[in-house]
Amino acid sequence: MQRDSSKQSDVSVATRLSLFYIFFFINAGIYMPFWPVWLESRGMGPVEIGLLFAVGRFARVISSPMIAYGADRLGTRRGPLLLLSGCTTAIFLLYHYCETVWQFAAVAAAVGMAWGTIMPLGDSLAIVNTQTRKIDYGRVRLWGSISFILAAFAGGKMLETAPEAAIFWVLIASFVSIFVVCGLLPNTRVETEPVRMVGIWRLFAHPLFALFMLCSALLQTSHLVVYNYGTLHWRAAGVSDGVIGMLWATGVIAEVILFAAGARFVDRLGPGRLFLAAAIAGVLRWTVLAYSTDLPVLFVVQTLHAFTFGAAHLAAMAFIGRAIPAHLSATAQSLHGSVALSVAAGVTAPFLGYLYEVSGGGAFHGMTLFSLAGGLCAVLLMRRWDGGKIVS
Repeated sequence: MQRDSSKQSDVSVATRLSLFYIFFFINAGIYMPFWPVWLESRGMGPVEIGLLFAVGRFARVISSPMIAYGADRLGTRRGPLLLLSGCTTAIFLLYHYCETVWQFAAVAAAVGMAWGTIMPLGDSLAIVNTQTRKIDYGRVRLWGSISFILAAFAGGKMLETAPEAAIFWVLIASFVSIFVVCGLLPNTRVETEPVRMVGIWRLFAHPLFALFMLCSALLQTSHLVVYNYGTLHWRAAGVSDGVIGMLWATGVIAEVILFAAGARFVDRLGPGRLFLAAAIAGVLRWTVLAYSTDLPVLFVVQTLHAFTFGAAHLAAMAFIGRAIPAHLSATAQSLHGSVALSVAAGVTAPFLGYLYEVSGGGAFHGMTLFSLAGGLCAVLLMRRWDGGKIVS
């Protein structure tokens, strides 16, 4: 493994990685809470929104393994990130001209193929640098969470006075910013080794890696109802857009607090126990959201996002860092983030759209079941993995 050729200091590298997360999550802070609102303003209902989400996720399954494989063979991350972010910006503009659900679906598929590998490659670049430099992944990543908070809050305030069309143009501006920031990333290179497809298949089919992916997929997919329909659900209950932005921000503020102490949590608990904590928090969070839209209750349960998402994410990054060799890191990130998570979300999203249309908040009960199943997988992972590399 080599450091980037510019010999930048650890502080400089950490700063540039933080900028990537900042602008990526400014985009996410608008997209997650308010993209369904824009789609609804263009005539899409809950089922159509679920379908579009699924199409984008399945598109990632097709493209991400090939892109990540190429990145591992090249031994670089910055070049692919620049290309993918530029393509995403150009493709996303096409949404402005869509009129039918099939046109929306075609653009969603193209966006998914270009966008789906950006975060796995960014995480891979960050993890490689944490292993060769004095950089704490949790502290770098928390800047993304802070930007999500500010973006979600600002987005809610924006919608109190601006039309839904503003959501689209803010997202375009954020995609352009991400493209610029990708050009500033450290050009850290990983020593390449011959990576054959049979080796990737052995990793994918390894029982412990498969168990890890199933555990992470269940716990992260349990967020689908709140991601896709949380804003619409709270709007229907009479909650204002500004307060909805604050609800999203509250969850991520709690996540930031967890990430600030991320290294200590990972060292003390390990990936398995962090996954289990995420599962327990999920059972509580989704059960409460199924029954209540009272603001005090919503603000309290939103703090559980620190565990339902934050703990599960730290667990996944720690597992990949400890169990997977560096030359397979991008491939492992892609198999995890853009295959396991995308397949689970893609299969589930259309059914959840129908379930939400029929039962409203009752759809959260399905998410409780996902958290329960994820907790069972976490227990099995703790029992079967010894904490070392699972492939050579």
